[in-house]
Amino acid sequence: MSQSNDSILALNQKAQSRKAQGIDVTNGSIGMMYRDDGSLPVSTAVRQLLAKHTLDADLTYPSVAGGNDYQTALRHWFLGNAFEKEAAAGRFLSLGTPGGTGAVALAFHTFKHGKSVVVLPSLNWPNYEGIAKGFDLDVAYYNLFDGSHFDLAGLKVTLAELTKSYDSLLLVINDPCHNPSGYSLSPKEWNEVLGILNAAKGQIRLLVDAAYIDFAEPSQRAALVDTLKGLAPSVIAYLAFSFSKTLSFYGLRIGGLAITGANEENVGSLYHAAVMNARALWSTPNHMAMNAISELLNDPQGVAALQEETKQNRQIVAKRAAIFLKEAQDAGLQPYPYTYGFFVTLALPKAAEVSAKLVAQDIYLAPIQANALRIALCSLPTEKVYGLANKIKEAL
Repeated sequence: MSQSNDSILALNQKAQSRKAQGIDVTNGSIGMMYRDDGSLPVSTAVRQLLAKHTLDADLTYPSVAGGNDYQTALRHWFLGNAFEKEAAAGRFLSLGTPGGTGAVALAFHTFKHGKSVVVLPSLNWPNYEGIAKGFDLDVAYYNLFDGSHFDLAGLKVTLAELTKSYDSLLLVINDPCHNPSGYSLSPKEWNEVLGILNAAKGQIRLLVDAAYIDFAEPSQRAALVDTLKGLAPSVIAYLAFSFSKTLSFYGLRIGGLAITGANEENVGSLYHAAVMNARALWSTPNHMAMNAISELLNDPQGVAALQEETKQNRQIVAKRAAIFLKEAQDAGLQPYPYTYGFFVTLALPKAAEVSAKLVAQDIYLAPIQANALRIALCSLPTEKVYGLANKIKEAL
């Protein structure tokens, strides 16, 4: 259903090439956070910390999962103290991965049992399909939106139908700050999803791709935690985390996959399989990045500074989104429901043709699907957001 899963990176490469030639480009193709001055929001303190981690202990092989310090830092940063008891009891286990993409790929590779299917939202990040294809997995879709809300009734019907044909299902929910729409499920919607999963027949695993969780409000994080803690023993959840967005460590490729559920034996079995699969797929995660993150997040002052920087980045993106959405409304464009996050996506005909017309003007926006054009507000200086909606309308 999506466009070619390398089209986003190809657009970004072309934009970067044109920029290197001294051409003024508007690059809203790639999910990287930039300040208005065009720099990555990496503080001097974090850069100094990275430069420090070049000792032998940073350059040797780590364990396949990464050390306990990193696992603790990962859990505490993204979920606070919500899963301390579960972690101590072996019902919450995690391992380091090459970014959020590595975490997603590992979940796809690990959940399989018998005839298996990955269940994706109808509007999704194109690389999900590329990963599924690489592991020779079937893909099915649930309708994402019913008007301006999550389509709960459609999800229930889709899961009920698929359990008749498949031995195992992996339901993918990209939340909060869904890529590419920017939608976040409300606490009420998460509670409804919990009821659907607990009542469903067959073996269903839940993958929450929470790569953009730091760009949502605390209420979204709390709703996710409540859902995970309320899952029936038959339902195991995977959580994909990424430090790329939080720390702007895009090229260092560091994130994590967590596995949690009420049944300790099932969690342990899936975790063991994930570690073995990780060893076969990429050997070990990035040792230098894990050590730097562990040091940063075990320092209360470092945590406080990062929390403030993250808050500022959220405000920057929120300002850009408010500008674009107002101008899109005035221009008669139709965005998908947006709450927070890096991206806004427009529902419009022939998105690839519109994108090509914009590229001719050195404006780079990604056609996510045939009728969906994604705007990466995270990467656009605020001044370039003004007037962008009208340029898109003209390209139509």
